[in-house]
Amino acid sequence: MLRQFESNILKKGLFSKKENIVLAISGGVDSVVLAHLLKGAGFNFSLAHCNFKLRGKESDGDEKLCEQLAKKLKVNIYRKSFDVKAYCREQKTNVQLAARKLRYDWFHQLVKEQKIAYVLTAHHANDVVETIFINLLRGTGINGLKGIPEKNGHIVRPLLNFTREEIEAYAKKEKIVFRLDKTNLEDKYERNFIRLNVIPLLKKINPKLEETFIRNTTNFREEAEIIKDYMEDRSTDLITQTPGLVFINKKKLKHEKYAQSVLHHLVSGYGFNVTQQKNILRNLEKNALPGKVFRSATHQLCLERNDLVIKPLAQDKEAAIRINSLSELGKQELLNLDELQDFILPQKNELVISKDQLIFPLTLRKRLTGDKFKPFGMKGFKLISDFLREEKLGSLEKEKCRLLVNGNGDILWVAGYRSDERYRVESTAANLLKLTLVG
Repeated sequence: MLRQFESNILKKGLFSKKENIVLAISGGVDSVVLAHLLKGAGFNFSLAHCNFKLRGKESDGDEKLCEQLAKKLKVNIYRKSFDVKAYCREQKTNVQLAARKLRYDWFHQLVKEQKIAYVLTAHHANDVVETIFINLLRGTGINGLKGIPEKNGHIVRPLLNFTREEIEAYAKKEKIVFRLDKTNLEDKYERNFIRLNVIPLLKKINPKLEETFIRNTTNFREEAEIIKDYMEDRSTDLITQTPGLVFINKKKLKHEKYAQSVLHHLVSGYGFNVTQQKNILRNLEKNALPGKVFRSATHQLCLERNDLVIKPLAQDKEAAIRINSLSELGKQELLNLDELQDFILPQKNELVISKDQLIFPLTLRKRLTGDKFKPFGMKGFKLISDFLREEKLGSLEKEKCRLLVNGNGDILWVAGYRSDERYRVESTAANLLKLTLVG
């Protein structure tokens, strides 16, 4: 395993023996084995341990083991204790998100203060499988099938090629001492439920499940880029624009091989839902007479003689803002855009999201009758009007409220109040952005 570990790092250029790296060490088998592998391969590294004080003496026992490991391997160790429960009360968030936020904020601080090149985490092949299943359940599309990147900014995950079983077998062979977190055996959490109940059943069908998923993630990454390039190419060919108007060539669209998918890509960003898209395509296929009109919350689409013509609806008081690209998003007066190296827990006026979850054009608009979303932390949908009432907002605050709407019509964020559960991001997500509501 040591030889394979070192070979993979060298082959992919994940990091070098000259660079200063730090390993996020929990005391569990995965991170402890990674520490031994780094030492055996001759890398220059330190340990970083977070004590969240959530499991009493067991948490302190984890910290003690990490200290002993640092002495044994003759490496430096950084330690940090957190009052997670107090943080949860102050920020009104849950324990998992709070711990993740505090942990990665501290890692980012270490990178700056200690001039560390990379922070290593001990995610492995099983984590990739679990993440993909979670993304599938949330309906993230092909982007959710790309798994966990080995390298994302300052974060590197050099164990993704190894399974949990291989790591545990190495620990047993080398008589490596580690700690067991009993909460990993509780299936009340989404990830643990998949790990403990779903994956064992699937491995009866495919014993090499992790290997299959790792191989597939490479394909999915490439295929996602192919689809993106294809849709951008078709958009260029089908669309012409003048100020305030978008023209989609009817003849070309009708002869598209994947007309339904292409139409969805072209019009969903203007608020036209799946049912409307099917009706538009049906009228197109039967050569309906010009003049048929479809309306979304923000736009009107009219079937003219040669084109589908999209134009904004007349807005009272304030027009919806259409955002066509990431660069336009960064120029918004109502939103500040920052790119993140690592995951952070957003404040109330912030949204943290992956670039891969954004479907342009986005829309920033007022709420409309019937608008609904799935509030972060909830299982079901809720009307925006009900949500704002439960937030006890006054009439002026409700009037000022803005919604950030994805290109597929999903409400990403009730700006300044709550994001959508369907667009939750894991701490391992790549290409993270932070949007901050101004004012």
